[in-house]
Amino acid sequence: MKNNYAPQEPPPIGFSSAPPQQEYAPQWANPHAGYPPQSEIGFAPQSQLGFPPQPQPGYPSQPLSRFPPQQSYPPPGYPQPGYPPQYYGNPPPPPPPVVVVNSHGWMSRNQKNKPQSNAVGGAGLIFVSGGMNIAWSIGFHGNLYFKVTQHNFLAWFIGGIIGAFVSCWLTNKVPKKLILIFSSILVMIGGIILASTRHNGSATLACSYLDGIGNGLIFAPFLALAGEVSVPYMRGLISASIEQMCLGLGILLQIIYSSAWTDSKYSSFNSENLKGVLSIIYGLLALVIGSLLCVESPVIMLADNNEQGAMEALKRLQRPHTWTSDTDQQLRDHKLYLAQNKDLSVGQSICQAIPTFIRLVFLRALNVLSISDFVVTSFVYFFVNSYGLSYYVWFCVFAVSRWMGNFIATFCMESAGRKKPTLLGLLVCGVLAFVMAAQFNILTYNTGNTIMLLVFQFFAGVAFTATSPYLSEAYPLGVKQHFIALTFMIEMLVFIIIGVCRWSPTGGAIYFYIMGGLYIFGFVLSIFILPETRRLTLREAQDKFSGFISHGF
Repeated sequence: MKNNYAPQEPPPIGFSSAPPQQEYAPQWANPHAGYPPQSEIGFAPQSQLGFPPQPQPGYPSQPLSRFPPQQSYPPPGYPQPGYPPQYYGNPPPPPPPVVVVNSHGWMSRNQKNKPQSNAVGGAGLIFVSGGMNIAWSIGFHGNLYFKVTQHNFLAWFIGGIIGAFVSCWLTNKVPKKLILIFSSILVMIGGIILASTRHNGSATLACSYLDGIGNGLIFAPFLALAGEVSVPYMRGLISASIEQMCLGLGILLQIIYSSAWTDSKYSSFNSENLKGVLSIIYGLLALVIGSLLCVESPVIMLADNNEQGAMEALKRLQRPHTWTSDTDQQLRDHKLYLAQNKDLSVGQSICQAIPTFIRLVFLRALNVLSISDFVVTSFVYFFVNSYGLSYYVWFCVFAVSRWMGNFIATFCMESAGRKKPTLLGLLVCGVLAFVMAAQFNILTYNTGNTIMLLVFQFFAGVAFTATSPYLSEAYPLGVKQHFIALTFMIEMLVFIIIGVCRWSPTGGAIYFYIMGGLYIFGFVLSIFILPETRRLTLREAQDKFSGFISHGF
């Protein structure tokens, strides 16, 4: 008999041919069993529930939904998932510490880069001796109790030309340390000759030649070296301090002691002997400093494929002597500078150097006009015909004014730059030269002319200090030392040309008129052709000089 109370099986779902459902199907086999379809309740698609989306034929692979799709990675700013690194055994050593030097203050920058100025400091002492001989040659000397000719006063400039010419043949062939040692010995020998003789014109002539050759030998190599061993923000200070400021210091010392010296023909020790003793001291100090502290150019080492030597040199040129990010940046800058100059042939380098040569020769010639024997004789003419202070005081103020202009401009090279002090000095000197020329022969204005000439010397020192850093950075590397030496030779030639001319009151007035016109012309011309290279790398400074027109300040 059929049981009417037995449970009735539900009809199969779907078509009539569908198989019956399993009575005891496990619940996990169908995760959606017992739940309505997602489309009826608006659930998110399967991709949000952990199931990968299944592409449908004829539809895009990503299902359309009113809910935005989630990103597969956390957005930036949120902590990233992950596990800490697992170490088996001892953890790896920490990375080496990076030496960071605070270079924001002037004192810290100076201490950090002191080896750079020490590397060329020996040349500065030789230039002090050269400044003394320049002052002696243009008229600042004591009583001379021996027969002198014009040759005695021109010998130092001739010796400078000889030394500069020889240095062209030694370019990058002889280490600069050996050149400095040889020049120091020449200066010492000249000082010994002068200190050991008395009232001897031949000894004075030999001393002038030896000292001039020593100065000419180191001029081009060490101005080039000053630009290559210094960092961009110290190049102006270092190059100006070893050349213009040291030459000015030598002029200052020679004027002060020779003006104050009182001796007679029978004195056992006169001012010429003291000049020889000071030359011995400068030569000896330069010999010691050059032997111990001179560092060869890392740029030349890279050109000789000695990268390891260049790296060691860069480490020696800073304190502490370690490899830092700054030295690494210098190495990269030197490589770029070298690569740029290797692409230039000798002819291209000469063509690029000629516009720079014209500009710098013109400025250096104007510098000679401001400190020639015509200026010194005119200065004596002014205060001899006036009343008031003695000549010793006037001479000392003259020397201090010139050196103070060099000193102030040297320490403004990296703040005010090169171009602005040059323009200021040229403008003021040009105006003062015209005023002094206009009243040159009016005796009632001689005291005013004397004071104006002192101001003129101060601004002349300001105007031409920047020529030292310009020489160290402007010329292409392949012809740099040759053109620096040629610039120096022409400067010495201008000294000689002026030295052979005879002074007269009328000629002095004409000289100041010509000088004033050249200074004003140089001021106007420098506005358009003189670039500003403050804190630039050697490669960038060379690019600034590659063209003839430059409007930057």
